[in-house]
Amino acid sequence: MKKFYYFIIPIALLLIFIFMPKVGKFGGYLASVNDIKAAEQTRLVEEQKKAEERQRKEVEQRQKAWDEAKAQAEQRIKEYNLRQEKEKRQNEEKTYLTEQRNIAFQEKNTLLGQVKQLTDDLRLAKEQKNKIEEQLKIQKTQVDYLKTAVKDVAQNRTTFENALNKLQAAENAFAEAERQRAQTAANTIKR
Repeated sequence: MKKFYYFIIPIALLLIFIFMPKVGKFGGYLASVNDIKAAEQTRLVEEQKKAEERQRKEVEQRQKAWDEAKAQAEQRIKEYNLRQEKEKRQNEEKTYLTEQRNIAFQEKNTLLGQVKQLTDDLRLAKEQKNKIEEQLKIQKTQVDYLKTAVKDVAQNRTTFENALNKLQAAENAFAEAERQRAQTAANTIKR
């Protein structure tokens, strides 16, 4: 029978432990399991509430972050568009100023070319004027020489005409003298 007690006592104790009501902190297995299940259920409900609250907060934070990100993106888009417009204006101004500078350089080069051409023309005109003045001096000198030469020629002509007349008269006199001598000689011979 001793063996019977070894078998029955643990089973009886086990049954008492299983079905014993809860007294204070201590109780039977089923009571503890029910308490554990209830605590677990409460904990799960609380965790579910915390998870829902956390999810709700995360959704709110995500929505808030989404709204902030959207506002920032819109702000960046506005800033980008303003920057693009500013850069476009600056590029247009730069292009306009570059074109104006190029036009000014072209006008400057054109005017410099015209100044150079006019300077060359002026220098050439001065050279031609100097040459013409020199030619005028030479021609004036030649005219003066010719006037003097004409007077000299007129005097020489008169002198030469006088000399020619004298020479002609001398030749005529010599021819007359020869003719007279020949006549005298012919008269002498005829006699």
